[in-house]
Amino acid sequence: MSLLDVRDLKTYFYIDNEVIPAVDGVNFNINKGEIVALVGESGSGKSVTSLSIMGLIKEPGKIVNGEIIFNKEDLLSKKEREMRRIRGKDIAMIYQDPMSSLNPYIRVGNQIAETLIIHKKISKADAKKEAIKMMELVGIPDADKRYKDYPSQFSGGMRQRIMIAMAIACEPKLLIADEPTTALDVTVQAEILDLLRRLMKDNGMSILLITHDLGVVAEIADRVCIMYCGKIMEQSSKISLFKNPLNPYTRGLIQCIPRTDDKAEVLYTIGGNVPYPTDFPKGCRFSTRCPDVMEKCKKEIPALADIGERHLVRCFLYENSEVKKYDDN
Repeated sequence: MSLLDVRDLKTYFYIDNEVIPAVDGVNFNINKGEIVALVGESGSGKSVTSLSIMGLIKEPGKIVNGEIIFNKEDLLSKKEREMRRIRGKDIAMIYQDPMSSLNPYIRVGNQIAETLIIHKKISKADAKKEAIKMMELVGIPDADKRYKDYPSQFSGGMRQRIMIAMAIACEPKLLIADEPTTALDVTVQAEILDLLRRLMKDNGMSILLITHDLGVVAEIADRVCIMYCGKIMEQSSKISLFKNPLNPYTRGLIQCIPRTDDKAEVLYTIGGNVPYPTDFPKGCRFSTRCPDVMEKCKKEIPALADIGERHLVRCFLYENSEVKKYDDN
């Protein structure tokens, strides 16, 4: 059963008389108890998508079209007062940088307890007990003592655990994890991923994982959405994506992953750069970097086509009369 259904989401920014289509017709869903990864290079629109879901887009940004159906209700129809009740309780988010996301002047335990007091309406004493339990749950040693420590007294990995404790304190139905392992070493990264996977199984929550690391995707995700320049380029199960990547952009991302059995002295890189949002190509967004580009690609944006078994791809290489197409341009 679908918990979150994002339909034709368009989030634009209006800067200096220019329109920046950061998210431009995005469609995907997340089922209950599922981990969906949103993958792409920096500037592809991943974080803006997550902020749109959370209702945190501020001027000069604006959601100009679409629906965000969460638990059978359209979040875009909610007033800010209603969204404040949903954020932290039903939908929680782990932000990219735990040091800038945590208040350096407030003890970490109090920051977790504040969430519980606001959403669960419990006393400060009960909130402290719950906060300590959350710290223990995410693997903070001596949680009762470290409750009074400040963020600067924790390592990067421990700060990330504090952020996770804050996010899961009210047992949300959906957890949005925006680059939760960025800047962490490999060992700590594996611990954080194991923690997220365990929490998902124990609490039955769903996870939207935002990352540029396909290694993380292979480790934890159930389904994958590949995003580029504000559009979904490919969407499928994790197994199908790695076994049979279809979009040239997806293939390029996978080729960039270092392999122990590859003796090449130089790693593969995707040529060119991500175009600036005000200078997107007229046709396919990837046409200026694509090794398989055709003349048609430079003039038209391909539809997102279903080639079967819920494997969707946006590319003219697979254009034929038999596949089902979604007119999302």
